[in-house]
Amino acid sequence: MTFAHPHLLWLLLVIPPALLAFFWWSGRARQRLLTQFIQARLLPGLTVGISPVRQRIRVSGLVLAVVCLILALARPQWGFDWEEVKQRGLDIVVAIDTSKSMLAEDIAPNRLARAKLAALELMQRAKADRLGLVAFAGTAFLQCPLTIDDAAFRQSVEALDVNIIPQGGTALAEAITTALTAYKEGDNYKILVLFTDGEDHDSGALEAAEKAAKEGLRIFTIGIGTADGELLRVKDSQGGSDYVRDEQGNVVKSHLNERLLQQIAGATEGGFYLPLRGAKVIDTLYDCDQGLAKLPKSQHQEKLVRRYFERYHWPLAAAIVLLLFEMLFPERKREPRPKASPAPSPQTRLAAAAR
Repeated sequence: MTFAHPHLLWLLLVIPPALLAFFWWSGRARQRLLTQFIQARLLPGLTVGISPVRQRIRVSGLVLAVVCLILALARPQWGFDWEEVKQRGLDIVVAIDTSKSMLAEDIAPNRLARAKLAALELMQRAKADRLGLVAFAGTAFLQCPLTIDDAAFRQSVEALDVNIIPQGGTALAEAITTALTAYKEGDNYKILVLFTDGEDHDSGALEAAEKAAKEGLRIFTIGIGTADGELLRVKDSQGGSDYVRDEQGNVVKSHLNERLLQQIAGATEGGFYLPLRGAKVIDTLYDCDQGLAKLPKSQHQEKLVRRYFERYHWPLAAAIVLLLFEMLFPERKREPRPKASPAPSPQTRLAAAAR
């Protein structure tokens, strides 16, 4: 069994215990208030018929109903089917720089985290498009092939960190070349969205972009960082932090190389550069006059899409039943009706009169 929103399951550790604590406190407070206004010897007579066991059963039913509602909100899914999907869209490869320079915090929380958030935002906009992922630092590899499975792309993006590629550096040329391997022969409108600070430690990025343009690749570069730059920090095994230093022991400061990113995007027809600043960058990438939304869509088929079967209605139905039970279950016991005494016979009445 899986859940569409597993993060909501954390509420099970908060809300049910909080409800139990509240009912326990309210019961104690009610008892304390009653003893302030009513003598203790009179309480049993006033509360006759009220069953503490029944009160606990009602509270348990309410708490269980809340548990079932949380499970329903998490959308449990059990079983799946493979479905062939036919739709029109673009083929977009997202390349994310995972070099040490992406740890710079001139963009909060840091460059890599901001790039991952932007990539997931792009996934939300590219509803009918196939997405692939390339991770690169000193080398590059295809982290996720082109797919319309949002869950697979999301998991690939979330798995990125600066240690995923042990080889240091920033090989932009290899990232562009690796992105080309994701497209099948004959695919049109090949799109590469490149998230990086532009610190290219290997020459040849511009030449690789010009070569890729001849194969039909259109590159959109997204610059992450600031021109002023930021000193790089890394954490050690004890949790402390220190500056990144070069071979001579000098502190390394990373800068955004906007000029190179503009040249790479300009080397391909229709590509352009955008700095990752503000909240509308992905909207601009998609909706501007030369953006992704204006490009013609190609029809493709995807046979490896999982369609999970939703099972949220079972905990939802259980919650409704428990809530009805809590409302209709009485706190008082049903007292048996007293039996009517039989009418006295005539002989009894005569005997009573004779006395």
